[in-house]
Amino acid sequence: MSNSTLMDTKVGLQEITHVEQNQVLHQFFSSYGLTQRESEILALLATHGYTNREIAENCCISEKTVKIHLANIMSKIGIGSMRRLLALLFQQALLFSGLSGETSSVSSIRIN
Repeated sequence: MSNSTLMDTKVGLQEITHVEQNQVLHQFFSSYGLTQRESEILALLATHGYTNREIAENCCISEKTVKIHLANIMSKIGIGSMRRLLALLFQQALLFSGLSGETSSVSSIRIN
């Protein structure tokens, strides 16, 4: 994943309040049936931009376990890339925060 894609998502999530962030994340996690650990890992990735190593250190698990959790998350959601995962989360954040009118410019961003 490119740093610019991750930064775009991180900046987008920072545009909404902390309470809204938590609500968006909780809604996202619930709608896809993510476990508590999967939710924790995705939250660290999306809101802090942590690497797999940083997530592993924060959660006291191995990097391999982080990769397995991320693969499980993407499988549950039915997508095959981290970019699409973050784009989906970002789009949900925009819709939740009432910025959905601006999604046309977001949807024009190419996500590989």
